[in-house]
Amino acid sequence: MTTITGTAILIELLQYTITNTSNENSNNTEIIMDSDICLSSTNDHLLISGLVNTGNSCFLNSVLQSLSSLPKLHSYLYQINQKTASLFISKPLLKTLRLLSRPSNATFKPSELVSILSNCLINKEQQDAQELFQIISTTLDNENQFARRQQGLSSLLSNASTSKLPESPFTGLLANRLSCMQCGYTDKTTLEDCLHQLTAMEFLNDVICRKCTLIETIRHTNAKLEQNPSDQILLNTKQELEKRLSMGLIEQEKEAACTTKGLSSKQAMFAKSPKILCLHTARSSLDLSTGEIYKNTCQVEFPEILDLSPYCTNGVLNTTDPHLPISSPLHTAVPIKYRLMSIVVHYGSHDYGHFIAYKRRLIAEKCHCTSCSDDQTVLKHHESNWFKISDEHVEACTVDDVLSANPYMLLYEMVEEEQVSDIETEEEEEEEHWIQQPIAPPSSPLLAPLQKASCSFYKPLSNPQRRSSKSLWTEAPTAVC
Repeated sequence: MTTITGTAILIELLQYTITNTSNENSNNTEIIMDSDICLSSTNDHLLISGLVNTGNSCFLNSVLQSLSSLPKLHSYLYQINQKTASLFISKPLLKTLRLLSRPSNATFKPSELVSILSNCLINKEQQDAQELFQIISTTLDNENQFARRQQGLSSLLSNASTSKLPESPFTGLLANRLSCMQCGYTDKTTLEDCLHQLTAMEFLNDVICRKCTLIETIRHTNAKLEQNPSDQILLNTKQELEKRLSMGLIEQEKEAACTTKGLSSKQAMFAKSPKILCLHTARSSLDLSTGEIYKNTCQVEFPEILDLSPYCTNGVLNTTDPHLPISSPLHTAVPIKYRLMSIVVHYGSHDYGHFIAYKRRLIAEKCHCTSCSDDQTVLKHHESNWFKISDEHVEACTVDDVLSANPYMLLYEMVEEEQVSDIETEEEEEEEHWIQQPIAPPSSPLLAPLQKASCSFYKPLSNPQRRSSKSLWTEAPTAVC
């Protein structure tokens, strides 16, 4: 089977679904609304809907299944659709996520959403699961900005809090790791280790400093004046440069006679914690000896509950001393914790493989469908029920099955403050139980040395094509199902 780029896959999927659904809908013109989809059920034995693979569409199916496990995304889509009309992706996305969250043993094709997403693919570059996620999140952000412009002055004139549009819950995180090409060591690492490397201070050589460049330009100009003191142009240039330096107008420098490079420090921390934390482990590596691209299969260990506090700022940023961290870690009475809601896993090689999803079961405490008639939908996560989903195939699994998988993408949701204390109590009980257990033998992988990880982050909402400066390679595995 030949390798197909993600864009071609999605176009092929679009053509297939339009052709096949046109006949299916010819005798049934009923339009399904999100309010027609009931999420309430007392039957815990029911599974959830799968998605038909219409030809190499596993990357699309895995992303949609993962997004459907996020209650905060459901809430956001419902609120913005209630406040704004004519949102071309938010409405069909909400309907699709509700269909994927309802208790059901059926499968379906997301034809309407696929047709709309195909219009967002404006180039022929390869698309995979995380790039499709960027397209969806970027489009949602654009629609949010459109909705705010559409509201105009009405939001300012209204005193009602209900008129305020919700903020997009998405912020993405791209983690890139460095692996040894000499010995090929790619044993394992942890998500916390990646986050630690992400927020650690980095020192860079050969970085052009504007102030050092300005000082060097003044020194160079003075040297020329010593040889030609009567040169009025050089005198004027010197006065202008010294004035800029004394007034701190460093950024206004246009062109310099010489540039100065030196050692710089670089660090990134979370200044504002997102409601939904999306993490992507970049697994493509380049063999410098052969020039071939291969998939890095390093096992990444990740927790069900992630504490982001050590990687967040304390609200005060250091912008004066480059030798000190940009901020100290945030230590508050209430830690910033996230709960794992879903993951995407890629099986196969770099050029050939298959995407699947693991997601947590959602429980509807309220449902705004026509049958339940609640004012809104309120979804709650299930503590232990998970699903393993490969296109049409859905099966129940445990959280241990999820945590033993090797993730390509991870989706966490912020834990509300009132729930953090309950989580800490559970963690203390687990720690006490663990202490009473025998110590792992020396051969246990838990005692194996951790591979050093290098990470970087991006915000896909602002620029879906942006790539990290630390990224060794950004090409992603191809989905060929």
